[in-house]
Amino acid sequence: MTAPPLVLQWGRERYMIKYDYEDLRDTTLGQFKEVCREVTGVPSSGMRLIFSGATMKDDSSPLAYYGIYPGASVKLIGRKEDGERGRAPTQEEREENALIHRLDDIANEACDRLSSPMQAYMANGQLYIEQFGSAAMAGISDPALLEIRAAERKKLDDAYKMVSESLMQFLLKIDTISCPPDADKARQRRKQAVRQLQGWMDEMDRKRDLVAKSEATISQ
Repeated sequence: MTAPPLVLQWGRERYMIKYDYEDLRDTTLGQFKEVCREVTGVPSSGMRLIFSGATMKDDSSPLAYYGIYPGASVKLIGRKEDGERGRAPTQEEREENALIHRLDDIANEACDRLSSPMQAYMANGQLYIEQFGSAAMAGISDPALLEIRAAERKKLDDAYKMVSESLMQFLLKIDTISCPPDADKARQRRKQAVRQLQGWMDEMDRKRDLVAKSEATISQ
């Protein structure tokens, strides 16, 4: 399953940064600070990064060393340099930031609500394939076992329907947000949010198809 993005919180701003488990093992705190500097403008020498209430200090240690995982939230404390801080945002920038906030809220809500159900569906789907979709089930007519299998299949179907319908609702919410042609950052964030949710839907569909394929193998 696609790893949920890391959330960088800086005041009222929230940035979604794609890191999977391997990235977290390979990326040092110092390297991550440079990423934070690029997206926020806060100099790396003047920022403080906090995870689970503790300040991360050793720039040479990988992010995984601090227990950070995909989907975790990291808090940044720091200010932009004076030149950046002194310029007031334009009306267009304020409107674009508002759009980005709306898109982030939708993506974050989808992640909070659906990450666990999706992970459960993927795990339960694989378990179903191993228990009820193997060649060992061929020819078995035990009513009790078949009843259990039917009950587990219904649970999978219900879980798939709930998650896929919820994903579609979140995609429709994103679709209602119109970004002006010159709002490049907001348009990019919109594309990222759509790709993220569509990727989750594709993974759900693939697991659903694998479950169906395993049943078709039995019936042959």
